[in-house]
Amino acid sequence: MEGTSAAANSSSLPPPSRRLSQIRRRKKRMRDEMFSEIMESSRSDRAHLNEWKETVSKYRKEASEREDRRDQREDRRDQREDRRDQREERRDARDERWRQEDQRRQDATLGLLREQTDMLRRLVELQERLLENRLPLQPLFHPPPSPCSVSSSPRRVGTRGGRLRTPSHSTPVDSPSKRLSFF
Repeated sequence: MEGTSAAANSSSLPPPSRRLSQIRRRKKRMRDEMFSEIMESSRSDRAHLNEWKETVSKYRKEASEREDRRDQREDRRDQREDRRDQREERRDARDERWRQEDQRRQDATLGLLREQTDMLRRLVELQERLLENRLPLQPLFHPPPSPCSVSSSPRRVGTRGGRLRTPSHSTPVDSPSKRLSFF
């Protein structure tokens, strides 16, 4: 029976050319399926890649916008600092001008005071020279002493016959050298 079953098996088998064709078709089908699977995988990978690219692009865009906002804040802060620095420089320049003006006024005032001091010194020197060169004044006559000079004088004035008599020694009012010291 073995022969019969082998013959039956061999009769049920397709001829070799047909078998070869089936093998080729199977190989082609397997290649096509593999290609399809690869293509499907590639499409899936491409979709994941595109999704990843979109995510990265979105992140980069957000990061760029954050950086732009930070740069704008820094620019505004720098502008504020620049304006503050300019105000300080103007204030410093104004203060320096005021200091220089005060110094000029002080120098001018000191110069005037020096000139006035020199003028006063010269006037004093001139007055001293004039007083040194001036002759002492001589009274034309000796007036009788006044009652106030008599009462303030420690000496005693004598009277003869109801008349006042001038003392024999000189008094501060009578002396020409002492008379100059009163003036």
